[in-house]
Amino acid sequence: MEEWIEKIEILLPEVQQYVLSLQEKNGVLLKQIEELNQELQQAQQQKNLYEQKYNALKVTQALLGSDETKAEAKLKINRLIREIEQCIVQLSQN
Repeated sequence: MEEWIEKIEILLPEVQQYVLSLQEKNGVLLKQIEELNQELQQAQQQKNLYEQKYNALKVTQALLGSDETKAEAKLKINRLIREIEQCIVQLSQN
């Protein structure tokens, strides 16, 4: 029995040191996970921003058409504005 106690007393500091080492590694890994999660969140926000810009660009392209010049685009916008103004006039008459 004493023999086992001596072996345990000899091994105990090594085990404690190993546990401390693992705890330190765990802390480092947790910090890395936190940093990676922050990077992921920033990347997702940037992706969402680019998606919004892309969708706005698609809407603009749909409005302008594929081969229209700037002057034709302005005419198209003015025509849409006149139609909206006519709708407002009709609504105000009712």
